[in-house]
Amino acid sequence: MDQATPPDAQLRAFLDRIAAGSPVQEAGCDLSHLSASRDALAAAGFGEGQGADPETGGLPLAEADLSRGHMEEADFSAANLRRANLVGVVGRSTRFTGAILEAADLSDADLSGADFSGIVAGQVRFAGAMLEDARFGQAAMRFADLSGALLDGTDFAGADLWGADFTGADADDTVFRGARLDEAKLADANLTHADFADASLAKASLAGSRLRGANFSGAKLDGADLSGADLSDTDLVRLNLATCRLRHARFSGAWLNGTRMSVEQLGGAVGEEVAEAFEAAQASYLALEQNWKSIGSHDAASWAYKRGRRMGRFHAGQQARAAWDARDWTGALRHGYRWSADRFVEWLCDYGESLSRIARAFALLIVVFGGLYGLTGGLIILEGPEAGPTYNPLDLLSYSALNMMTANPPEIGLKPTGRVTNLLVGLEGAVGIILMGLYGFVLGNRLRR
Repeated sequence: MDQATPPDAQLRAFLDRIAAGSPVQEAGCDLSHLSASRDALAAAGFGEGQGADPETGGLPLAEADLSRGHMEEADFSAANLRRANLVGVVGRSTRFTGAILEAADLSDADLSGADFSGIVAGQVRFAGAMLEDARFGQAAMRFADLSGALLDGTDFAGADLWGADFTGADADDTVFRGARLDEAKLADANLTHADFADASLAKASLAGSRLRGANFSGAKLDGADLSGADLSDTDLVRLNLATCRLRHARFSGAWLNGTRMSVEQLGGAVGEEVAEAFEAAQASYLALEQNWKSIGSHDAASWAYKRGRRMGRFHAGQQARAAWDARDWTGALRHGYRWSADRFVEWLCDYGESLSRIARAFALLIVVFGGLYGLTGGLIILEGPEAGPTYNPLDLLSYSALNMMTANPPEIGLKPTGRVTNLLVGLEGAVGIILMGLYGFVLGNRLRR
């Protein structure tokens, strides 16, 4: 049909084809700018009881074939397009408000900016369609197929999308505010900055999806699958994620406060650690630590703190290796020192969280210094038949233990002699003071919890 045909004549010609009684088979037709609203139909003598669809009062196009057609800026409000074939149509800014699209096929269509508000479209297919800035407010689209669709800026506010399939969809800045997405498939979708405020996502699958900067305030996520999802910079404040699957999810920069979740749900590590992005993993564990502190889960917060410190060490190791490969000796030394210092602190006290490791250090150093006293031969028995240097392990260990735990050398009938031995005595005493202070600090932290 010539695009220059006046709208009323264009509508009349299309209505004549419908009035012929046979199913509309107009693949590749040009319906651009067609105005077929209820008012336009009534004005053309095609209103209620005069050929209009008895269910909707709009165009009767059930099972019609309009595939690969052109319908830019057309008005199909209230049309009955049940099981219609609209594959590959070009319908930018077209109006479908209040239409019936149940089981219709709009795969690979270009419908950017189209208005689907209030449609009834159970099992409709939009697979691979271009729907940027389209509007689906209050639409009924249970089990719709939008897999692989382009949905940047699309508005699904208040829509019923129970069981809908968004797998692999590109949906930056998409609005799902107040929508019902129970059991929906949103796996491997790009949902950056999507708005899920007050939406229901019970048992929805978001595994592997990119949810960076998304807003979940007030959302219900009971039983949702967020395994491997990227939740970086995402608003998750005061949500209940206790029943969600969070295995290897990413939380770097996420807003977590009062959020219910447990360590076991993470599968042993956050996604950034699994990907060896250790700097981001450190930020992820920091967000988790602060959240668990906010809900009083101190054991979980301690776990996240230690994992975060370990990620910092791994990152330092990465930087040291990179500097070594680049022959940056200064950088290699700086990062290598940081790695070594963190590794020592982890061994000594697990970053200030383990009393048993400090006790282990005490025992080990007592044995080491006892052995050194024996090597130097600088401990002598002052009186009795055994007077002179002693190499008895019990004498060496008892003197070493008491020297480690007291401010002054112990008086137990043994006396250090020689510069080397006296230096060892002073060094062991200093180390003992440091370890005792560290033990008291860690013990105090544990008691406060």
